Amino acid sequence: MGFKEGQLFLDSPNGTYYSGQSIQGKLIFQEEKVKSFRGLYVKITGFCHVHWTTSRTRTTNGKSETYTVNHDSHEEYINVKVYMLGGEAGEYTIQPGKYEFPFHFRLPDNCPSSFEGPYGHIRYEIKAVVDRAFKFNLEKKVMARVMAPLDLNLDPYCRTPIEMELLKSYYCCCVNLGSSNVTVKLPIGGYCPGQTIPIKLSCSNKGRVEIKDIKLSIIKKVTYIATCEPGKEEEQDKVVEIRKGPVAAKTTRNWTVDMVVPIVDVYNLFTCQYIRAEYTFKVHVSPKGCHTNVGSSRRIVIGTIPLTGFQDNQPPVFHPIPEGNLSGVNTSYPTEPHRENPPPYPGNSDNPQNLPYDTKSKATPRPDNAYVAATAPALDSPDITLPEK
Repeated sequence: MGFKEGQLFLDSPNGTYYSGQSIQGKLIFQEEKVKSFRGLYVKITGFCHVHWTTSRTRTTNGKSETYTVNHDSHEEYINVKVYMLGGEAGEYTIQPGKYEFPFHFRLPDNCPSSFEGPYGHIRYEIKAVVDRAFKFNLEKKVMARVMAPLDLNLDPYCRTPIEMELLKSYYCCCVNLGSSNVTVKLPIGGYCPGQTIPIKLSCSNKGRVEIKDIKLSIIKKVTYIATCEPGKEEEQDKVVEIRKGPVAAKTTRNWTVDMVVPIVDVYNLFTCQYIRAEYTFKVHVSPKGCHTNVGSSRRIVIGTIPLTGFQDNQPPVFHPIPEGNLSGVNTSYPTEPHRENPPPYPGNSDNPQNLPYDTKSKATPRPDNAYVAATAPALDSPDITLPEK
């Protein structure tokens, strides 16, 4: 027994917290021998790290060779260390016995959401370390998942209607075959998972070419930015798609399409410089035959706190914030997490949505034991008795 067999517990059963919230936890271990070390501390770090590699070719002494370039970025949001015993110098000795050390950290109000991707991640680690002179340190890690709520009411763009018009003229062997006009209207620009987007779609086909189909979709794009060996990498994923049509030549068709925003993880990454997550609403018109397609897209915002006055009688299915009266509370950063069917994090294969990009082949595999998941019940904060030195 000893520190190696000890455990780190957090007061949140699923290890999930909101930005601006306090994290409380406890380090518990049973020591059976007298031990000496410089210090025992608990540390929290929150950081973004972006990394990928590319291959380049150069000529040296007339010979061509390939070398690897590392593209990186890194920034920190919190880095706090608290000593439980000892310090950075000297020697501290403990006697055999059971040790329980409570700790407490407050997350910054504006820290971004936790995120995992193939080219970068945002993580919040809590680490207990035994600092040993002239020996390797002993460490224990646990990861806290941080959610940064995104209030649609704070962004004026979310209340702005979206209108798109796609005009297309058709020719064959220099012969004008007429044109088509597709219009799409969305009532606002911001939605929450579970809400319904009422889309007005109209196609006026004045030409002699049939419109095969009209695709309406929401696309998620994640951009990774490197500052060391500058560059960008992007990942795109189709969240939802609805098809309408066909539209015969010389006809007009109108639809009212109800598109439900799927239950997706919402990432508030506005305070992160190097990872950006964005959503776009895309319209794609495909004519029949050899004629080229036409498309258009607009930005939409997927948040966690819905717009007041829009579908108030139909609340979103996904409730990431505490229910009840939030009057006087900064709803961008609630103080207590909503724990109704909360997603476990990390490393739970039953809920891969928490790691939306880790399964792609481009990603660097992360060992299953990279972090110790926090699954402890709420803490009682008992009194602590330490043997004398």
